[in-house]
Amino acid sequence: MTRASPLSVAFIEKSPDSAAQILENLPVDNAAALIEVLPARVAALAIGEMTPLSGANCLLPLSPERAGDVLRVMQFQDAASVLRMMDDERRDGLLDALPATLTRDFRKSLSHPRDSVGAWMDQRNSPLAESRTVADALKYARRKRRPAGDEVFVVDSSRRFVGVARISELVQRDGGAVLTDIVHRDTPTLSDRATLASVVNSPDWDGHGLLPVVGRKGNFAGTLSRAQARAGLAAVRRRSSGVRPSSVLTHLLNSYFVAAVGLLGLVLRAADSSPAGTDNGEAA
Repeated sequence: MTRASPLSVAFIEKSPDSAAQILENLPVDNAAALIEVLPARVAALAIGEMTPLSGANCLLPLSPERAGDVLRVMQFQDAASVLRMMDDERRDGLLDALPATLTRDFRKSLSHPRDSVGAWMDQRNSPLAESRTVADALKYARRKRRPAGDEVFVVDSSRRFVGVARISELVQRDGGAVLTDIVHRDTPTLSDRATLASVVNSPDWDGHGLLPVVGRKGNFAGTLSRAQARAGLAAVRRRSSGVRPSSVLTHLLNSYFVAAVGLLGLVLRAADSSPAGTDNGEAA
């Protein structure tokens, strides 16, 4: 596969939001051509900042395997939003190219109404059983990359949510202590069926980086941050109104933006004429 210019890679890594707005205003074929030759992690940065419809349009011309490489390294909510913009046939083709566990999580998210908590929750923040020890929890915390908060979410043997154990407290505890004895059981929860509009301004967020999301029977389903809830609600409202963010127009009028569009145009033309290189996609 032809490689993207190091200049375009550096630009997207430094300013993914600006790069996203540039790509949204290029012809779809040109934008997709650049996504095709970028490393998957860099393409994911740009598409994650685009509107879901624009991101979907950039992935549609790509092979399911290549588009799947990009989706695998995107933030879960961003990737799910992009998948929602695709027709069933194309979406199923992409999901078939992904690992089975990730496909399952995406299908579960896509089964929720778009304006619900369940559609935007992060399902990759796995809980720990309350029978585990402090040492187990600290080992888990070091291994996981969590987007916010210092909580370890704790469930019972039936996977019902029990409470949270705070890492800042765990480090002061004996490693052999059992989580059930130290878990905070007063943590508020969000229903996966609740609308984003009904929870985004809830005082339950105060003091919590993440809130647990639970299903009908209290089973742990995922987590959601207030920032994720706000981003999801904004995306839902933009989709409903059909209005693109006003910041796009501002950037179009900005001379830097115009110059960057020209720069990426040159990068695309250079990529078209450069010799073939190795596949630069990355898998998670």
